[in-house]
Amino acid sequence: MAIPSTKALLFLALVGARFATAEENQAASQAANCTTTLTLTQSRLPTPPFWPQCSWDGTMSIYSSTVTVERSIDCHGCSDVRVTEVPVVHCPAMIITASEHVATPSTSYRTVCSATPTLRS
Repeated sequence: MAIPSTKALLFLALVGARFATAEENQAASQAANCTTTLTLTQSRLPTPPFWPQCSWDGTMSIYSSTVTVERSIDCHGCSDVRVTEVPVVHCPAMIITASEHVATPSTSYRTVCSATPTLRS
């Protein structure tokens, strides 16, 4: 029986490492296409109606500028995040009857997945 040479052993080790890396990359790319869900639970109010309600006076606010602030979270390897609130608050049909120019800029908040997910051990 022949003893494998050092070159042959190194070649087999290299092929095995590349195969393992290819499997990890494929798993990572499949996970990156998924969506994780973040659920926000609204606080109960001390008096009726007990849960936040929608209100709409029919006025559309027009802002001179807006700023979007992003909050990064760990999406556990997924590339997208879906934010839901419970309980679900149902809003009436929002029909615009007037518009108003507002001098103060508006700020909106958006939740996004962090660039490098936290590794779990």
